[in-house]
Amino acid sequence: MQNKTIPLFAGSATELGAENVPVGRDRFSVQLKKTIQIPPEAYNITLELRQATLWWSVLNIKAGVNDAFRFLVSGDPSSPYDITLDPGLYDVSALNAAVNNKLINEGLASGLITITGDSATQKIILTFSAVSQRVEWVATSFFELCGFNTGQFVPAAGFTTGPYSELAPNVANFSSVSSFLIHTDLVQNGIPQGNQDHQMIADIPISVAPGSQQIYQPFNPTQININHWRGQSLNSFTVWVTDQINRPLNFNSEDFTVLIIIKYRVDEVNVTHI
Repeated sequence: MQNKTIPLFAGSATELGAENVPVGRDRFSVQLKKTIQIPPEAYNITLELRQATLWWSVLNIKAGVNDAFRFLVSGDPSSPYDITLDPGLYDVSALNAAVNNKLINEGLASGLITITGDSATQKIILTFSAVSQRVEWVATSFFELCGFNTGQFVPAAGFTTGPYSELAPNVANFSSVSSFLIHTDLVQNGIPQGNQDHQMIADIPISVAPGSQQIYQPFNPTQININHWRGQSLNSFTVWVTDQINRPLNFNSEDFTVLIIIKYRVDEVNVTHI
């Protein structure tokens, strides 16, 4: 008996031969330089994800989706002040700084509004520093990130009459992505997801800070049966990444890589060589 191993290293960068890469860079296809032939006498054919590298750069502020903020000042003829944030991956501190910088650029004083987090409730606190101020959470604002409701005014009763703080009604949701799922068409079904199959080969929990690289090197990678490749030629394959509920992602121009290992066994007699 002989154990055979076939490593496949690929990624979404065009320098690695990637094709059919969308704007979000969460999917790629690759044409192999040399065809891989799985011999007809092969058995115990498996696939495993030995390594993956991904950047935790998935945007939580997206252009035209949730990048707006409306600040109202009573008696100011220039009000409302509608600002637009740049697309990016924001935490609470970065969001607060971005909003204030945009308002300053509109000619307003610094520190009129402060966005902070309440660790006990996991909610956002919106604080106003002066009178005659109000925020309207319009449909294209980042209301969901901050735990407010679309169409909600803060304060609800009218403009501020002095310094004022309000806790969001809902828990903040700065990241709806908790893990990366790796998929490939090299498998027929992959790892089951409840009562569904999405050709998943690994679930990678996010364990790094925003803007950092997630490196996945499992100690004991899951081996997935791919006996359907017995006697077949492998010329190309596709890999894609989704969030934990199979939604597509946007990696903000960053690439990802995978190292996939195919293993099989053949008896030593009458072996067809690759």
